[in-house]
Amino acid sequence: MASKKTLLQLFAALSLVVVVAAMAFSLFTTTAGSHAAGVLSGGKPRFVHFSNHFSDTQLAGAHLKHWSSSFTSGGTTYKFSMVGTNPKKGSATTTVAVTIVPLRLTFSNGKVFDGTTKVSETTGSPIFQNAPFISGSTQYGDAIQRAEFWKSVSTTSPNYHVLVGTPTIATAVSLAVPNADGATVTDPGSGKTIGIINVNWFDPQLQSLLISQSFTPNMLPIFLSNDVYLSQGSPTLSNCCIGGYHNAVSNNAGLQTYIFTNDADPGVQGGFAEDVSALSHELAEWLNDPFGTNVVPNWISPTAPQYGCNNVLEVGDPLVGVVFTVSGFSGSHLQDEAFFSWFARQAPSIAINGLYTYLGTFKALSQHC
Repeated sequence: MASKKTLLQLFAALSLVVVVAAMAFSLFTTTAGSHAAGVLSGGKPRFVHFSNHFSDTQLAGAHLKHWSSSFTSGGTTYKFSMVGTNPKKGSATTTVAVTIVPLRLTFSNGKVFDGTTKVSETTGSPIFQNAPFISGSTQYGDAIQRAEFWKSVSTTSPNYHVLVGTPTIATAVSLAVPNADGATVTDPGSGKTIGIINVNWFDPQLQSLLISQSFTPNMLPIFLSNDVYLSQGSPTLSNCCIGGYHNAVSNNAGLQTYIFTNDADPGVQGGFAEDVSALSHELAEWLNDPFGTNVVPNWISPTAPQYGCNNVLEVGDPLVGVVFTVSGFSGSHLQDEAFFSWFARQAPSIAINGLYTYLGTFKALSQHC
């Protein structure tokens, strides 16, 4: 049984200005540098955000391991919930079980996109494997969380971790996409055929799978596609391209969180959602706002002003397209993420090296809007 979604916010297109993010990395990290995804061919890089309004009772009873706190900015107190435990309260390791569900999507013209072809690329990436980061050798999501709350991690909680477990791989789920809600098109830049599906048809299908697949609310299902983007409205390039999203619904099992991600081939849509870049975006956002309930002071991205004025704690949205690689994983593109201090307007930042994003892309607090 799906929860009521009170708001479906589709963020505007990203700035197509290349962002150069330069910082001095510690000896624990080597990187091939950061860059922004190239100009998309016909589509626009975007992610979709579901804002939910679960009650305090529902959140307190959620089976997903999480912690809640609040901060005050401008005289207003903002409550938030995150996956894991409070890093201020000492070293603890949280490991969340994951099931990857490959999607086998068949369009009305017979074209099939099979997510099983992307499973090994996903499981072999720093999303699930340890890699060198400035906050230690660990998984990407854990590295972001440790770096984000480094003031506590470096002092009272050195062994603090929020990990995703070795994923279980489910049998691919086949979905037939109706002609009215899905289409295949030729990507103008790469010449490859890609699929586009209306998110308003697609998300209810995933919510049904949460029940039919008997997922439990203490774990994370990740629905994986290849070369299939989502659209807001009719499935055309002009309404494309949503690379992924995370959401939470209330069903008979409780509050269930989940992620959809596209894994695009190299060069498709200018590199947007290439390999695990979209999944890294969504995983970091899930860790920081698992239930879609976290509201922060209004912010505007200095690199993507056309995003407009926003007030959600979605750490990937201000930096979509700014990606990097780490030593040993040159084929895994990971996204830069905005830290909690940037949203909460904390100066100095409580993150590692006083940063406001992992790569140091933003040099100051979020701007009022």
